Amino acid sequence: MAGLVQSLIETVIGEAAGEAVLPAVDHRMVYIVEGEVTVTDRRDIRRLGENSGTYVQGEVTLHAEVPSRIWTFQLSPDAADPAAYAGSHVRLERPLDDIAVPGRYVMRLDRVDFPPGAVAHTHTHTGPGIRVVKTGAIEIQEHGTSHHYRAGEAWFERGPDPVRAPTTEAEPTAFIRCMVATPEWRGRSTIAYVDPADADLPKLQRYFRFIDTLIEV
Repeated sequence: MAGLVQSLIETVIGEAAGEAVLPAVDHRMVYIVEGEVTVTDRRDIRRLGENSGTYVQGEVTLHAEVPSRIWTFQLSPDAADPAAYAGSHVRLERPLDDIAVPGRYVMRLDRVDFPPGAVAHTHTHTGPGIRVVKTGAIEIQEHGTSHHYRAGEAWFERGPDPVRAPTTEAEPTAFIRCMVATPEWRGRSTIAYVDPADADLPKLQRYFRFIDTLIEV
């Protein structure tokens, strides 16, 4: 195995009782953006509602109980083949160059919520991951550049690169994140502030951790 690729797959099932099948990969996080979905993998069958997530392995069947939208974050040694994802769309892919394989890691799915106008002060993380805006809008300032992301738009952060992230004043903002970190970070915050003074400032963002699971890659 030469390395790992993280992919974000979006699946939209426009009718009740519709299904989509995702081909087998070893490690996935499934997040229900909207709707209600029965998720079946090689280990389990579970029914999930809006704003919930689960860890799955192997081939996955998504059965919509009502019209639904699903975001799937997956780890694989190769890029996703769009032809293998009928009814789904590969939204974003990035190689995880800083993740050594084989190895043991934590795969985390969480949500970060900001009140209107809140800012994540300049910080780093201990591992890489893809983020997707669920509501609102956020600006990612990194390496002297600035990019704006609105609901449904995704971006990738390596982790060690400093990032500052102001959010829109028009409404609350929330994004969904799937990160990979070394095992000692299981159950712990991965954020570190570049300026120590920022660590003492009030933090308006709130975190909801869906899953922190240990994986072998």
